[in-house]
Amino acid sequence: MKRGLLAAVLAGALALAGCGIPDNTRVEKIKEGPTTGFASGDNDAPDRFTREDATDNLELVQYYLRAAAASNPETSLKQVQSFLSPSANNVFKAPSEIKVVHLTDDPLVNPGSDDVTLKVVTVGVLTSKGILEPSQDSGEQTYKLTVSQITGKPGLFVTKAPQVMLLTDRALQDYYEPRTIYFWNKDHTALVPDVRYLSADVPSEQVPGQVIKWLIDGPAAWLADSVESLPEGTLLQGNVPAAGNGKLQISLSGQAVQPQDDPNALDRLRRQVMWSLQDLLPRVLELTIGQDQNDYEGTDYLLSNASYRLPAEPERFVIYNQQIRRLSQSRGSTEAVPVVRSAANKNVRAAAIGHSFSNYRYAALVTAEKGVNTLRVGGAAPGEQAGLKPVALRGGSVGQPVWAITSDDAQTGALGLITVGGKLFSFSADGSPLRAVAWPGSNGGFISAVAVAPDGRRLALVAGDKLYVAALDADGDVPELSAPRLVQVFQLNQVTAVDWGTETSLVVAGVTARGRASIIETEIDGTRSSQVLADIGTQHVTYLTSYPVSPVPVKQLPDVIHYMANGITFDALTPPVRIGVGNLADPVTNPPAGVVPVAPFFLR
Repeated sequence: MKRGLLAAVLAGALALAGCGIPDNTRVEKIKEGPTTGFASGDNDAPDRFTREDATDNLELVQYYLRAAAASNPETSLKQVQSFLSPSANNVFKAPSEIKVVHLTDDPLVNPGSDDVTLKVVTVGVLTSKGILEPSQDSGEQTYKLTVSQITGKPGLFVTKAPQVMLLTDRALQDYYEPRTIYFWNKDHTALVPDVRYLSADVPSEQVPGQVIKWLIDGPAAWLADSVESLPEGTLLQGNVPAAGNGKLQISLSGQAVQPQDDPNALDRLRRQVMWSLQDLLPRVLELTIGQDQNDYEGTDYLLSNASYRLPAEPERFVIYNQQIRRLSQSRGSTEAVPVVRSAANKNVRAAAIGHSFSNYRYAALVTAEKGVNTLRVGGAAPGEQAGLKPVALRGGSVGQPVWAITSDDAQTGALGLITVGGKLFSFSADGSPLRAVAWPGSNGGFISAVAVAPDGRRLALVAGDKLYVAALDADGDVPELSAPRLVQVFQLNQVTAVDWGTETSLVVAGVTARGRASIIETEIDGTRSSQVLADIGTQHVTYLTSYPVSPVPVKQLPDVIHYMANGITFDALTPPVRIGVGNLADPVTNPPAGVVPVAPFFLR
């Protein structure tokens, strides 16, 4: 019993061995280590292929679709042009950005013909700053090339090419390393991850300098309104020398710490830098700002990442017989339900419980009484319960509530999200009315699921059977989302549920071309994905929740995934295992017929 890439069984307290779920089929760990992919500039960087290496038309096209991979636009252009005939070079006017595409079929090469047809879906546009920007082209596209020989010159040439630099998503994986840099949210409560792509051509000693330049360039456009850029005028002073004697030295201009009367500004900057360089740090970071030099060592900076702060073992809950109940053999299984008083724990259809950095707890319950749905919200200190305030829900079907932004202010220190009638609304712990969340460019698509990353600012949404990511900006009078970014999910024809698995990847359920239910994991930009449960039958997954894992060490999958199909709750093992009444922490005598645990969730 194993899952695709998975290798090591997660044992111990996470297993539900004591409640009928076998402990030898746990969701398994994927990968250990500080980074993914190759080590930049090392001897393991993948081989390059030139025009002269190709022996036939198909091979030439395959190498051509890898040629644009390089550390700068000039080199990318030269490598692409090296495949073109002189006449094709004369008319090739491609933009400097690289279009990353997924081949939906093998290149079509007909014997006796010089024409080659490519059918692709665009994943995104790779910029010179290592950002993969979303593309406006979401459907399948066709490109045509001509490959032939030239009189008096050896080998094959691309004699006619589309006016764009193309790179396959497989080549992106082979020749670039995804790296995560970080920016503070505007409340300064957590760092928010932002992905960049580092060329294999960059020598390893130059990587820290490149990371600092990315930080200075600022966040990707979709995150810009939700995070804090480095202060204007921040410059890297000289190069970043190779680490030596256990020390990495970085020097920035004095403008890097603003405002100067903020006693915490320097500490935030060094934590941001240390997380962005996390796997590259020796024992000591020497950070010079203007003329002020400080040395930093230790791992206290790790707490600035909300994903890292999550306990390794989740507190697991379900709704059973219209009450929130804990699952056995999980963290806190003998404790009372947080925040919610026993008298209020009734008529519950769905719930979410979140916590702040100092562990202040927040609860949001969707209750149904006499056919009327109501949201009930409140907050309390650890070990305490609070009265829940009602919030009216009007306008159609109600989705699963989620907490996004939390703090220690019991009245207004939390912001949650919920779908009503396919539209997104925010709520607060103080019981104030729902507020519509603007979503620019969404075209009014019906939102059937929303999931929030541990940082509280990045969202994944299912709208119109497709998967999107967006960033939440809560600074204005009304919360709003950034323009949605479509995430291409090539294994699924229809997306039905989603949650965050790691700080840069999602667990996604949907329906394959064969009409079968499936669960996969994918990067938030769609560049890489793999199967979790390839085929779990014809009953579609209507709801999914996963418990995000820490970025230290690196993993591709969370350790715990629960989902629902046909009204039944499952633990996403291999094969899936049903979660039943016997898995509840408090035994149930004479359970009512037909009543089963539903709507699983975690304290997050």
